[in-house]
Amino acid sequence: MSIRRRYIPVLVVVVALLTAALALLPGTIQHAARADTVGTPTPVGAYNCIVDHGGNVTRPAGSAIVIRQGFSEQTLGTLRTFIGAQTSLASVNDAPMFDISDQYSAPVQQPTGDYVTFANVPTGVTLANPGDTMRFTYSIFVNAKVPEVFNPAAAGEPGKPLFNGPGLGFGGTCTVTATS
Repeated sequence: MSIRRRYIPVLVVVVALLTAALALLPGTIQHAARADTVGTPTPVGAYNCIVDHGGNVTRPAGSAIVIRQGFSEQTLGTLRTFIGAQTSLASVNDAPMFDISDQYSAPVQQPTGDYVTFANVPTGVTLANPGDTMRFTYSIFVNAKVPEVFNPAAAGEPGKPLFNGPGLGFGGTCTVTATS
């Protein structure tokens, strides 16, 4: 047996031990979240994270992450038209995108008079420990031109409606990190 053949198994073991040792040092390897549903269901707004917070938010350790996206319109008909014209897609931890277009709730009228609907998508990921992270990608496409009517009673600016679509409404990736 050659010297090279004798030392390859030893080299493999040494590399494995070094990798394990590095994993124990704080900050050397990012903590990946557990793929399970144990934990407190905790919503993360897709638009809020991607657009309002630049793609990064934190949640307490022990959170079972739920992607949440909602829409509000002044009239029930406008909201139904929008929901019928949209296609919403999501992905968890860089897995293939899946269609969540039919997961929006039945519209509910708010005390301000507008109507809202929400999609709540459990990710199956729990951020068990501080520093654990997970990613999700969300995008919404609108296949037709649909009106956006603002309700002054819900802090919307009065006036003529705006129009959405056709095309990408918004999309991007959100990284959620557990805090203590």
